[in-house]
Amino acid sequence: MDMNKVARVASLLFLAVIALTAQAQQASPAQSRLQIIQDMRSLGFLVCANALVYFNQNGSPYDLRNKQSYQQGIKRLQDLAGNTNFPDIAAELERLRSHLDNVESLPQTISELRATEPSYARVLLPVIESHAQLQMLLDQQYAESKGGEVSGVFGELNALSRDIGQLLVGYQIAAFSRLGAEMWVLSEEQTEERDKNIVEAFNRLGVDYPYLGNELKRSESQYFFVRSMLLNQGGKWAPSGVERFMGISMVELDKIARESAR
Repeated sequence: MDMNKVARVASLLFLAVIALTAQAQQASPAQSRLQIIQDMRSLGFLVCANALVYFNQNGSPYDLRNKQSYQQGIKRLQDLAGNTNFPDIAAELERLRSHLDNVESLPQTISELRATEPSYARVLLPVIESHAQLQMLLDQQYAESKGGEVSGVFGELNALSRDIGQLLVGYQIAAFSRLGAEMWVLSEEQTEERDKNIVEAFNRLGVDYPYLGNELKRSESQYFFVRSMLLNQGGKWAPSGVERFMGISMVELDKIARESAR
């Protein structure tokens, strides 16, 4: 896997997510509240993943594209929360933004890293905890906003995208060897179970909704490209690559869901 190529496209992926959320608002009234919540869930996963990728010495640390991605993402999330009247979510996003601001105290170059002993646990763990709280609040809003007018395929695509996002962040936490976040690391059994659910969901969607065709296959192929890395976490980490391809998979699924609701 060419990590330099992965780094070059990292910000492009994030810009695609932001563009899709902008389209979601512009498509109103056809665009539903659930689509906005789903966009926020996906952005949240990518914000957390990019913040971890940026500092992870097991990958390609300090690539400014990852930093720009999480900075752009948190701003977009706050804009969406402000426009959709989610006060609890807006408050949690402010906490998350504050924790992301605090990561500026960590080394930003290899030479700075050599000159200090960064307290990753003190600075990055609050980002992970706040992100987990944000996702819980978004899940609650999604459940409360769900109505009979939402088609089955829309909900299934959203759920699949969310599962991939959870596994993406779980991988980034496990790949960060100096984080001290053992309590947040998914066990081998948990990882395998979530992967099994994702594979079954792709298969089920392909059978139940054959008209999704190539669009669904594009998302599936991105996930399967890095699947072996997810299942064989033996120390050969590829945080940038996993973020890139799983992120594309999520973006594709959200795009298909949005089109299915029209």
